[in-house]
Amino acid sequence: MKAQDIMRRDLTSVEIDTPISEVIYLMEQSGLAALPVLDEEGVLVGMISERDIIRAALPGYLEMLHSASFLPSLNQLSRRLAEMAPQPVSEFMNREVISVHPEDEDLQIADTLIRHELKQLPVVDDAGHLVGVIRRIDLLYRLL
Repeated sequence: MKAQDIMRRDLTSVEIDTPISEVIYLMEQSGLAALPVLDEEGVLVGMISERDIIRAALPGYLEMLHSASFLPSLNQLSRRLAEMAPQPVSEFMNREVISVHPEDEDLQIADTLIRHELKQLPVVDDAGHLVGVIRRIDLLYRLL
């Protein structure tokens, strides 16, 4: 089965100048943990995830979670998110995007998801335009 047979075509994405507050709202409304970031021509230029936002709000937080002695203040997180809210997603997105093409096979897609510990993969055409997204559950469901 190919990526084009598995991918979702309902594309929730953001542009590079979208404020972080809107990104968080779209993630909550869509139930997605990450969103593709597109330039003005619809070319995939990055991904923004919940993890990226938390890392930016509390640098070192995710690494310190493994220590019982570190208990962050929720006020600290709230303050930092308020500071970040108007800033564009381009300040926080991951620019090293792993993607697949519509003709890529399911085994390659599964390998990419597992190898890179991703929850979803953008599907792009030869020009880099976003044409779909494959979530891990989409792959599992279609293969069942």
